[in-house]
Amino acid sequence: MRKKLCLLLALVLPLTSVGCVEKIRARMEIKTANQAYEKEDYGTALVHYKKAREIDAEFADLDRMIGYSQIGLFVPDDKTPANEAHADAAIQELNKYLKKRPEDRIARDALINMYLNANRTSQAIDYFVNYLKDHPADLEAVKSVATLYAKQGDFNESLNWYQKITLLDSKNPESFYIFGVVCYEKVAKNPPADLNEKLSIIEKGKAALQHSIDMKPDYFESMAYLNLLWRQQALLETDPLKAQADVAQADVIRNKAVEIIKAKKAAAGKKS
Repeated sequence: MRKKLCLLLALVLPLTSVGCVEKIRARMEIKTANQAYEKEDYGTALVHYKKAREIDAEFADLDRMIGYSQIGLFVPDDKTPANEAHADAAIQELNKYLKKRPEDRIARDALINMYLNANRTSQAIDYFVNYLKDHPADLEAVKSVATLYAKQGDFNESLNWYQKITLLDSKNPESFYIFGVVCYEKVAKNPPADLNEKLSIIEKGKAALQHSIDMKPDYFESMAYLNLLWRQQALLETDPLKAQADVAQADVIRNKAVEIIKAKKAAAGKKS
């Protein structure tokens, strides 16, 4: 209603309703920018979005669209100063916008992708850590931090954040499954040099996977990784009898997983 009234006043009283005239000018610039953006002409879109903001800075979405246009102009792996400036501007604009609209997940995803495409993983982590100070229960944000630390190669921090996921999402067996998988990936593919640290990771992984199975008894995916962790433990045993016992336990878990898979396939076959 207010927009319609503003437009009417601008048409009837063009000399006295300066504010409304400015809003119309801004909307015309936005319309031109939107048309260019749809055609992927991000340079032209950027010029007109900026003009619209100069005319009327009240539109919070202009920060977002200026940021998106800068993303459109950015070329991954191009380290030239001009291209890095597009990354800087996109990050600045989207951060500004998200302070006003922190619930906009699409804009947040765009910002994180910009950080990653510009090889600024640490900045992406900083963004989420700061965001979580005010939104500590945001599960998706915690998952993002865990993933980003893993991408950065900081396994210990990554594991800490994956463990936080199990605390926030404690009724979801998948959260414990993922934590267990991360533990297995670490000890199997990039194990720590310290034996005690490796054993600690194995125990954490086993406990998480067992917990997921306790919550979901037919969780054969968790059984598959629990079996693998028992075999990793067997490789570290200096006592042959203990190693054999670990392998035997792994076999029991693996066989149970196979039985569950067969039963599910049989049930699916009957339905079809």
